[in-house]
Amino acid sequence: MTEQTDAERSPYPEVWLHGLSPLPPVLNGLLISALIYAVYLVYSVEVGQAVIEQAGAGVRFNSAAWAALVICMITGVATTMPAITQRQWQASLPQLKAVLDEAGGRQVEAMAKGPTRQHAWRSLLVFLAGAVGGLLVNMWLLNPPEITWDQYWGTISPFFAIMNALVFGLAARGGYMVRYEDREMRQLVENHLQVDLAHLERNQIFGRLALRGALAWLVMTAVILLLFVDSTPAPISATALVLALIASGYAFASTIGPVVRKCALVRDAALQAVREQITASGDAVLKGAPKGAPVSELIAYETWLEKLPVWPISAPVTRRLALYGFIPVLAWFGSAAAELVLNRFT
Repeated sequence: MTEQTDAERSPYPEVWLHGLSPLPPVLNGLLISALIYAVYLVYSVEVGQAVIEQAGAGVRFNSAAWAALVICMITGVATTMPAITQRQWQASLPQLKAVLDEAGGRQVEAMAKGPTRQHAWRSLLVFLAGAVGGLLVNMWLLNPPEITWDQYWGTISPFFAIMNALVFGLAARGGYMVRYEDREMRQLVENHLQVDLAHLERNQIFGRLALRGALAWLVMTAVILLLFVDSTPAPISATALVLALIASGYAFASTIGPVVRKCALVRDAALQAVREQITASGDAVLKGAPKGAPVSELIAYETWLEKLPVWPISAPVTRRLALYGFIPVLAWFGSAAAELVLNRFT
């Protein structure tokens, strides 16, 4: 693999923007969502679009206002995920270098800086393609489709046209990022991971990174589930949900998969070697000329190798992964809580 110099790598634009803020990425993401939704609220007042409406004996969010809130939250999460990922990589550098060779240490330092310039430009093109797709979807959703341009600009639709383009662009680029990072991780592990069968627990850093990557996409899944609460067309919501779940599973598997394969290869090679020694020592004993390690010790070593786990996941990580699976369910409770608060204070 050709190593990229530091000068050939740079962070994604939103990572750079997060770096300008003294706040942590999560708070920055909440602030981004809040600011965009504030723009929606101001715009909705200007065009006369209701935000809160009557619903039987109580009140509720207008369907457009709810969809705008969810889209703003999706944008906040999508623009925060790269910043969180980069921070995680930088914090994990010492543990990653401990299980990599010297060249791998240099490579992982470069990876922590961001993508190569070539892939940064490609990700921009993917973003633009996704944005165009978002505009086309917005045109399809426009209701009624026969309104004039003058009428169009007097509605809330232009806000959704811009946000759909942004969200679809970020989603397309997010998929590209996952695939690109998968290739880099696979090359890093295959070429530079140093497997020490006596200390496989050191590889658990990969399990923790995989868990954090899956967590980010599960949070995105939970936000997307909010779209089902109200007015968004089911095909779009369902497609977004499925893609987010696939991305979550893929982000997890693509990080630990190469590590598992590499460790399994080393373990299987050690098993093959010790079994050959057992055969040789057994033949020597039968011939009355014992040599090398006792057969009992070799058999004990073989048994230890057979039971050796190669998954870089500890019990606490497994428990946390199981708990993170409930994150999407929280979306339903969040929407119910919002309705209760809304009815309580109106």
